[in-house]
Amino acid sequence: MVDERRALYRLAVDLFAPGAELSDNLADHPIVRYEIGRALAGHGGLDLARLTEVAAMRVRDVGVAVVSDPAGAELLEAPLRIVAPPGASPQPLTEADGDRFDTVLAIVADGVRLFRELAPEMAEDLLAHVSALAVLKRETSGGVVSASSRYVPGIVLIDEPSLPIEVAEALVHEGAHEKFFDLAITKEFLDARADGADYFENSWSHARWPLEQTFAAWHAYSCLAQFNFSIGAEQLGPDSLLPKARERANEIGDWLLAHEGVLRADSRRLLHGLTGERTGQGGDGVAVRSEVDCATLCAEIREDGHFRVLSDVRIRRANTGRAVVGRVAEPPALYWLDGDASWLVGQLNGENPTSFELLLSRATEEWHVSSELAARRLRSSLGSLVSSALIESTPVSTNSEKER
Repeated sequence: MVDERRALYRLAVDLFAPGAELSDNLADHPIVRYEIGRALAGHGGLDLARLTEVAAMRVRDVGVAVVSDPAGAELLEAPLRIVAPPGASPQPLTEADGDRFDTVLAIVADGVRLFRELAPEMAEDLLAHVSALAVLKRETSGGVVSASSRYVPGIVLIDEPSLPIEVAEALVHEGAHEKFFDLAITKEFLDARADGADYFENSWSHARWPLEQTFAAWHAYSCLAQFNFSIGAEQLGPDSLLPKARERANEIGDWLLAHEGVLRADSRRLLHGLTGERTGQGGDGVAVRSEVDCATLCAEIREDGHFRVLSDVRIRRANTGRAVVGRVAEPPALYWLDGDASWLVGQLNGENPTSFELLLSRATEEWHVSSELAARRLRSSLGSLVSSALIESTPVSTNSEKER
């Protein structure tokens, strides 16, 4: 999932600054991701110099990268502003705070070690989605215990801790949110109808949440509930949610199960997997390929047709084989392709059209299926890509194709 996320951000840079390349460190950096997200949302272009500037922010590595740069308040302006309670102006602890920062850094280091000792598999899973952590001065935080934002994904902000278990719990809570942010941009997670879906009202504060926030809260409480089984006799902090996590996860999960019609395949699979409910799919949990698209699109794909990627389309492929594509536009639009379509765009280019006949020969061999089934799958993917204006069909063959 991390590699797929990097592919998406690299594709975004391809659209704004062709020829520029993001290292893994840049692609993972929370403020770099924020700047790319702003550009994708149409809030100005992409300033490569700004990306280099924010990526130079100093950190201390204690199992997670802790912001230590004295200029941290300026560099982290966006996440600090977003998570600030009304009337508060959170400020990060940095090297400029001397012994106070060193004391907190030691507590954070102990908290990361404790997390890994108590729940090693969960720590490996969730910390992969946490690129940085900033500690807020308690007198400035306005009561923030821990926070993260989908607008600045990858950074966790925590109130000045007194106990390592407070750090461990915050990393579970916010690490779950960070993983959810990555799931939401790389997987089939929320239906287009999600924005108009019912709101969930919780029983403990009567806050009302939209579907996306509800799912994120359920995921975090589910992780906290699982972590609670591992803590043994550890003394909890005064603001701990661990004793309440299972009850709240169950309440939210029951509501989501009753409203799962607006969830997509991957979010539904996660929901059913963590709640223990059957998915309604086949016994192997694999969704059955729909024939609807083929029924409506296959007739448009001629077997004597030739296909190529449109000139304004950019493609990035993750190591998983999945492809994310985008079109040069204002603002750009990005799409993840399914397995067949990902394979297909890898066979095409933007210059010489490739024939259906050649594609079918390759698909039959590489997919290890019959020619008839390969043809149906090809027509479905080709029809979908043509309809989405990502590739075009041309009846004209070229001599250069015969050489490919």
